[in-house]
Amino acid sequence: MAVVPYPNPLACAQPVEPAPRIAAASPPQDAVLAATVTRWLREQGVDVGGWPQLQRLAGGMSHLTYRLRYDTHDLVLRRPLQALGGLQRMRREFLLQTALAAHYPVPAMLRLCADPAVAGAPFYLMAHVPGLVPRRRSFADTALSADQARQACTNFLDTLIQLHRIDPRALGLSDTVLAPPSAHHLRKLLTHWLGRHARLKTWHTPDLRAMGQWLIDRAPARQPACLLHNDWRLDNLVFDRDCPSRIRAVLDWEFAGLGDPLMDLGIVLSYWIEPGDHPLMRRYQWQPSHLPGMPSRDELVERYFTATGCSDRDWTYCQVFGWFRYLLALQELHLRHALQGGEEKAFFTGVWALIHYLHWKCRALMRRG
Repeated sequence: MAVVPYPNPLACAQPVEPAPRIAAASPPQDAVLAATVTRWLREQGVDVGGWPQLQRLAGGMSHLTYRLRYDTHDLVLRRPLQALGGLQRMRREFLLQTALAAHYPVPAMLRLCADPAVAGAPFYLMAHVPGLVPRRRSFADTALSADQARQACTNFLDTLIQLHRIDPRALGLSDTVLAPPSAHHLRKLLTHWLGRHARLKTWHTPDLRAMGQWLIDRAPARQPACLLHNDWRLDNLVFDRDCPSRIRAVLDWEFAGLGDPLMDLGIVLSYWIEPGDHPLMRRYQWQPSHLPGMPSRDELVERYFTATGCSDRDWTYCQVFGWFRYLLALQELHLRHALQGGEEKAFFTGVWALIHYLHWKCRALMRRG
């Protein structure tokens, strides 16, 4: 497997009224943001030299991400959409990636800022990792051969397996950053997700309570303590521009935690789209997994189990878990963008139909399980 580490110098029921809009903490205008962040960095003793070129980066539905190119530094700023509760999440991501740097390809962390006045919310700064970030229907601006696409996916899966093999104890992080897994913790998480579902539910979308309760009732007693990314997609990776199959860095650690590695694999499948999939799935794909040479879902699963030797005892459960998490995310995006007029309104307007379709598929999987 070709993985290039990045050096670190220092994640239809009854209709109800839509959930109320949560006001986001608006970031300052670009010029003001560049000035306030630059002043803050200098106060922190970081000599960035001059003023940056600031660019809002595409992608990411729950965070705002900016690139700041200085004379001496090329940085990325990451902050949540809402300031409320943002510091805890930013600190967790920052500490986790800092600890991972000696073991895994992550961007180099620079500074964490707790003051929401600087950028509209707490944020952290990290080194920009140059390379290719795949988008919904293309591998950035690069045309891959079928062999390159297959090798990229081989590395995609092998890098996930590499993450699952890291001993979390070697990271030296507290339980507030990586909470120990347990059946109780999993049921508590699922109960929280059902509460989210109740707040987000509209007449457009199906009732997911039976699906959530199915997961709560069947939470496995045995909970492995593997490190999970919990949002493993091609567009959360940076690939090398000169050798597009090579992975330079793994991004977006906001959902990372400890648990059964098959949950990560279940999440991988929830995003993976094949050429023969239903048009609704292809309409709302997140990554270019349909390109010639990309493996099928069955091939990914077979490779993972062969490489790891994992038991498939809880595999059906982990697949349903992955779909449930994905359906909740789609429900939230439908509300935020299609109903509340977000930036991606045109894209998400009809996503309620996909939610119904995937819910139907999940119910069939639950019956077999």
